[in-house]
Amino acid sequence: MIKHCLTAALSFLIINVSTAQTATQLYDEGIKLQDQDKNAEAIASFKKAIGKDPNYKEALYSAGWNSNELKKYSDALAYLQKAKTLWPNEAKVYLELGYACENLDKKTEAIENYNKCLSLDDGYALAYKYLGILYYDTYDYKKSLVNISSYIELKPDTKDDDIYYRKGVSENELEQYSDALVSIKKADELKPNNVKFLNELGYTYYMLKNTDDALKYYNKAVSIDPKSQTGLNGIADVSRKLKKETTEAIKLYRKTLEINPKNTKANYWIGWCYNELEKPTEAIPYLKRVIAEDDKYVAAYTELGYCDYSLKNYDEALSNFKKAMAIEKTELGLYYAGLCYVEKKQKSDAVKMVSELKALDSEYVEKLQKLIDKM
Repeated sequence: MIKHCLTAALSFLIINVSTAQTATQLYDEGIKLQDQDKNAEAIASFKKAIGKDPNYKEALYSAGWNSNELKKYSDALAYLQKAKTLWPNEAKVYLELGYACENLDKKTEAIENYNKCLSLDDGYALAYKYLGILYYDTYDYKKSLVNISSYIELKPDTKDDDIYYRKGVSENELEQYSDALVSIKKADELKPNNVKFLNELGYTYYMLKNTDDALKYYNKAVSIDPKSQTGLNGIADVSRKLKKETTEAIKLYRKTLEINPKNTKANYWIGWCYNELEKPTEAIPYLKRVIAEDDKYVAAYTELGYCDYSLKNYDEALSNFKKAMAIEKTELGLYYAGLCYVEKKQKSDAVKMVSELKALDSEYVEKLQKLIDKM
């Protein structure tokens, strides 16, 4: 009897040992599930592997990768941080860490991890792409362009229209208009009739002083989306600047305000146009709306100051010019502040404005100095 019991127990033990999975087997099972896009099931296998071997770096990385796929970014972060301590020189760990951080709104950490990934392996195209987008979204167009260009160099056959669009916008922001034209046209080729692409093409041609093509693309954008504020403003820009049709420009900007009364660009340029027409009283309400929406809008303070200067309200004008200069010293702000001081017979203050203009190497120095000399 005892012999039979021992035999049975031994047989049970042998069966258990033979059917128990090792950490490596569980990891391999997880990879197979991952390849079948069964991410949740894959994570379960990786967790079991980690349970058997807490320092199984490949399993930790893979659990993090699959968690990112399932948008479980906090889980991903925990797995990947552990993987990083065990695998400090593996580029792909930092790529996934960056992705988890980015989606957890940890932008600084995301940038650090993507850059670390590239320092270990500069062939990681996705790291360049994600960096390019992050820098773009934080308005660092120079770094955005460098990284997006590197991504496209590694992936010349990419069909990502958005990445070409961002490249073009960055080039426009850096005043590289001819390059921007190529990039935006590529985006438009990949996804025709996208309103934002058409508007950016209109802007690019506008900056290249190609009036006809600027109007062509702005009008096309507005024909697709009659409420495109960028398109309507763009058409007005062409009328205002290139065709000198100031009254027509005001009408077009007002169409934008019918859609969005708080549109700062439309309000600003209507104010500017009224000043061009020597109607400062009509300009004032529009410029005040700009400042109500954006109290750092330097040009609006300057233009509002010009309104008051035209109306001989010199103290109010100076108040606005000072507000503008507190944000940024511009030639126009300094010059018109100087004119106000001349009108108020405050020679020493006017001379200070000349000194400030000299520091900017401004063409207004001589004009203001002549008026001061006559005081």
